[in-house]
Amino acid sequence: MSKKRKRWIDQPMRVLDLVYMPRMKDYPMEEVIHVCKRLHANVIHFHCQYNMKGGFDDDEMYFKSRLSTKQNRDVLGEFLPLAKQAGIRTVVYVNLHWFTKSIVERNPDWWVVLYNGERLDHLYGDDDSSFCINSPFRDWSFNLLEDLCVYPIDGIFFDGPVFFMRRGACYCQHCRRLFQQAYQREIPGPDQNNKEQYSLLREFTVSSMVRFYHDAMQVVRKGGSNLVGYGNYANVAEPDWAAGRVNRRLISEMDALLAEGGFIYGRASKAVYKTGASSRLYETQAGGKPSINAVSMAFSPWRWVSLTSSETQVLLSEASVGVNPYYAIFLQGIDMPGIEGAAEVYGFLEKNERYYKQTESGARVALLQSGQTLNCYSGVDIPWSDLGYQKEQQAQSVGNYSRSFYGFIEMMIRSSTPFDVVDETFLTEGDLARYEALVLPNAACLSNVQCRALVEYVREGGKLVADFESSHYDESGSRRENFGLADLFGASSVNAISDHRRWDYAFLKEPGEGKLSFMVTDHFPAPRRNLKIRIESAKVHAVFSKALVSNIIGVAERSDDPFLVENRVGEGVCYYFPTMFGEFFEETHPEMYPRILLELLGERARSASVSGLPNQIDIHVRRQIKKKRTMVHLVNLELGGTGDILPAHNLKLTCQVDHKVRNVRALRAGKKVKFRVKNGAARISLEELREFEVVVLEA
Repeated sequence: MSKKRKRWIDQPMRVLDLVYMPRMKDYPMEEVIHVCKRLHANVIHFHCQYNMKGGFDDDEMYFKSRLSTKQNRDVLGEFLPLAKQAGIRTVVYVNLHWFTKSIVERNPDWWVVLYNGERLDHLYGDDDSSFCINSPFRDWSFNLLEDLCVYPIDGIFFDGPVFFMRRGACYCQHCRRLFQQAYQREIPGPDQNNKEQYSLLREFTVSSMVRFYHDAMQVVRKGGSNLVGYGNYANVAEPDWAAGRVNRRLISEMDALLAEGGFIYGRASKAVYKTGASSRLYETQAGGKPSINAVSMAFSPWRWVSLTSSETQVLLSEASVGVNPYYAIFLQGIDMPGIEGAAEVYGFLEKNERYYKQTESGARVALLQSGQTLNCYSGVDIPWSDLGYQKEQQAQSVGNYSRSFYGFIEMMIRSSTPFDVVDETFLTEGDLARYEALVLPNAACLSNVQCRALVEYVREGGKLVADFESSHYDESGSRRENFGLADLFGASSVNAISDHRRWDYAFLKEPGEGKLSFMVTDHFPAPRRNLKIRIESAKVHAVFSKALVSNIIGVAERSDDPFLVENRVGEGVCYYFPTMFGEFFEETHPEMYPRILLELLGERARSASVSGLPNQIDIHVRRQIKKKRTMVHLVNLELGGTGDILPAHNLKLTCQVDHKVRNVRALRAGKKVKFRVKNGAARISLEELREFEVVVLEA
């Protein structure tokens, strides 16, 4: 059997996107090489379109093209020999989503049309627009790609196009015709309450995206076997109806997965969990292909101003574990402190590249990112998306998947528990048995097949933790009469939700016993609502108080409403919170909640941990099995309000190992560290952790 041919993209990448467009007419290409070297980048997303007039126009092509209406400087032709000599791979950045009104108005047959018949405008500003991927714009795009692939480039990065379903598009004549052909009916309006029709509209949107990128990649493939192509994929919390991007379906057409998991809108501390969660999900969804987590320098929306050096180091460190990092620089901010922070991380990655090659996760816990729930559940927050000007939106419904997802992430980080992020495809096609425990953060929408896979996982000895409406809906968003996982929960839904709880408590059922015996009191803050359930076979560990009329009271009575139940099934166990456990932690941060979660997951579920400090340290465990090597990546998430770092001191790191340990090194500190091994656990002392560290345990 022949070995799979390795391509350049399979090696560790340190991607740079230098937005030098303001000086495209005269900027020296030697200076671009200099910036690459300064940043220790080995791949560049190279710009040869001028997008600074409110998008791209056909008179601003800085390469040779049949489509150009004006002959400009050929920066691509100038740059490529220099890049080859410097050992830098050139992936051409192709903007196919953002255009000036000038070119749009000259091509009315390509417009993105809203349901009301108006043209979609205003992507990033007041004087821009876009084109529909089902219009003759396709052919224009493919001609553009052909012209680029004549050059000896290494790849194409597609920054768009996307669909604009969330903004009520597209209803152009081409979309109407294709929808009619596919479904033998007229294209419906953008009404999410009509589940059947909206489901068809979503599928049309997604399949249109897949078809475009399939055909675009056929053009790229003609450029040579070493030429790669990849696009700008969906973010970690993005439903398919936002822009038509479904990562699992797009990756089958392209060579890598890139998404903007490190594009932060404001201070990094406001979204400090996003980048690490994104890296974990992208690695899963790439299915063995390379993945890239994109980080921007910008203290957005002020793109010329960088985040601090510490913020940059934290984000790029999170974007380097299990995936490849990307860093975007705007020329106006090239001398700001954040850029030096990026250079420090990229320099570290270059020096220690061997520890990032062919690694696999050593996490024993997985958190489910439920794309079906994102698509079909009412309780979903929509994050800001840089591509296509998707504005942030907060759901107002009872029960929120997005907040539960991030609430559980924070609890696992605060309880020092390494974890992976998996999706529904992994439930049925991945190796669930590798995990000690699986967490469902209000994963409301699950199919019967997925529910059966979870039942089998628990029967075979797995541990499941779930909360609120997990499995109460099918994959299309239709509500079940009972949980799809009722047999695992050991409880049935009675399809009723409590009134809003302003200041109620949860009480231990049997203080001093069971999983919550660590509690120093028998009561703690309770979430805002609970789902009414009927106990079938489960054991109740804690209950809600009866509704309180004030937060200053003498006595609180216990109710019969369960807060936490346990149900043994086969060789495994399920813990179910019929309440907003993850969401409530994201809102109020009761200090005992992470400890509750840790007690349920169990100590065996922690492949590594750090003790003795309050710092939020994200722990990633990676292994190189053949080399008998374990790497523990520590990322300090304690960022202050102005982007400064709070260092951690005198850490006690414990790591479970299945190989002999003869040498332990802290790579950033550049020295060996003291350790001892007992019962398969290495115990290591670290003097200080600033933004990041990688501890290597070798046989």
